[in-house]
Amino acid sequence: MTILEKMKEKCAAAGYVPTANIEKIARAKTMMFGDAEWQRCPCDGNNAARYCISELCRSDIENNGICHCNCYTKADSKEVKKAE
Repeated sequence: MTILEKMKEKCAAAGYVPTANIEKIARAKTMMFGDAEWQRCPCDGNNAARYCISELCRSDIENNGICHCNCYTKADSKEVKKAE
């Protein structure tokens, strides 16, 4: 399973939807962290509390409508371009 597929799976399991930015973030995760640490946040990689669908990520989505990396959003968000 690719990092992109893993990201999409976690996103769906949490009840969110990916944005058009998800492929770019998946490529960054692949280059920066690889499979072993794919969940780490490429935008805040030194913060162990921030990773895909972490409590910080969920808080960003619930409060701001989108996560820190602009990768995941609420399903009913109308302002954010969703992944195809």
